[in-house]
Amino acid sequence: MKTLQTPFFRIKEQSLQYDISLLKQSLADNWGNYIMGYSVKTNSLPWLLNYLKKEGFYAEVVSKMEYDLAAGLGFSGKHIIYNGPIKDKKTFEAVLLAGGYVNLDSNYELEWMEELSRLYPNRHFRVGLRVNCNLAALCPEEIPASQEGGRFGYCYENGVLKAAIERLSGLPNVWVSGLHMHSSTQSRSVKIFGALAKFAVAIAREYNLSLDYVDMGGGYFGGRDDMPDYRNYFKEICKELSVYFDPQKTILIAEPGISLISRAVTFETSVIDVKNIRDRKYVVTNGSRTNLNPLVTRHVYPHHIDYISDTSVRDIEPCQWICGATCMEYDKLFEITKDVALLPGDQIIYDAAGGYTMCLNPLFINYFPAVYVEHRDGSIFTARKAWTNEEYLQKSFVENETRPPKY
Repeated sequence: MKTLQTPFFRIKEQSLQYDISLLKQSLADNWGNYIMGYSVKTNSLPWLLNYLKKEGFYAEVVSKMEYDLAAGLGFSGKHIIYNGPIKDKKTFEAVLLAGGYVNLDSNYELEWMEELSRLYPNRHFRVGLRVNCNLAALCPEEIPASQEGGRFGYCYENGVLKAAIERLSGLPNVWVSGLHMHSSTQSRSVKIFGALAKFAVAIAREYNLSLDYVDMGGGYFGGRDDMPDYRNYFKEICKELSVYFDPQKTILIAEPGISLISRAVTFETSVIDVKNIRDRKYVVTNGSRTNLNPLVTRHVYPHHIDYISDTSVRDIEPCQWICGATCMEYDKLFEITKDVALLPGDQIIYDAAGGYTMCLNPLFINYFPAVYVEHRDGSIFTARKAWTNEEYLQKSFVENETRPPKY
């Protein structure tokens, strides 16, 4: 295998296939009638989207840019799931007219549906509604993603969801045919997903909805053997859904992101320098916190170390701080205590680095790192070259010039 210059992301196809197969088997065993939608926002690398398209995934998008990217990579309109609170009107219409899936989230989308109903009186439109419910009441022992509760979808408790259903049901050629139940919690517990599935049943019963699909969204654990996986989630989800829904008539949609790709992706860095400053030892690497956690919210970074030489002859250091490549003081990743002294050339490899890392990387001091795919036969494919000034300048201009500046 050729030596790759750090820093870079590595996608291991074998690990990716493991989680794809686990998802497919879990859905097939527990429901049978299902759609796998991949969350494009989680990692929009073109190689990855194309790979998942070939594996039968739909593209779950939340913006016009994501839709255009998916369409450009060959996803048909019928294989698009359009979510999110800020939709583009033309994209909204294109997905619906192509027979794709649209889950309404905002008030203006109800107006768009009224307009489409008038413009296309001979077309039948089947849409979904994103449900906003009080997760703290459904599962009081769980920790929600926000103490104030979720901000997306139509609120059940105050009647906004009911009003949206009634408004759409009043249109002669529009049907509420789906519920989008995605909600975020810190725990990602199986119990939360079971409660949401049970609530979808309650809503369908209360409003007499005959649903084509229930979309459970994403937010599952993945890539960790010490946590639940798809087998646990879909066993519980399908147990609750089967109380009311017939798998032959109602499709189960899953929209995984992190859980599908985190196991497969590592971010690989090298130690460049070791600095002694008073009573602290700082290990400087050529990766950065901005590559792994640009929102600066994490303090734990699963990792392993490849040492360049024999560790048995190295000193044991009481404390080493692993630092990034930027000139910002906050670019410290984690502390190693009472362990082998690190040396220039050692590699720190961050595990489970696939979700929200590549697409949230800022263009700050250093540009996007390269991405390599390690195929199952061990061969390496370059999915993205490291960015240089050539890529950065391609859409930039200076005054009195008709072309982008050169460097």
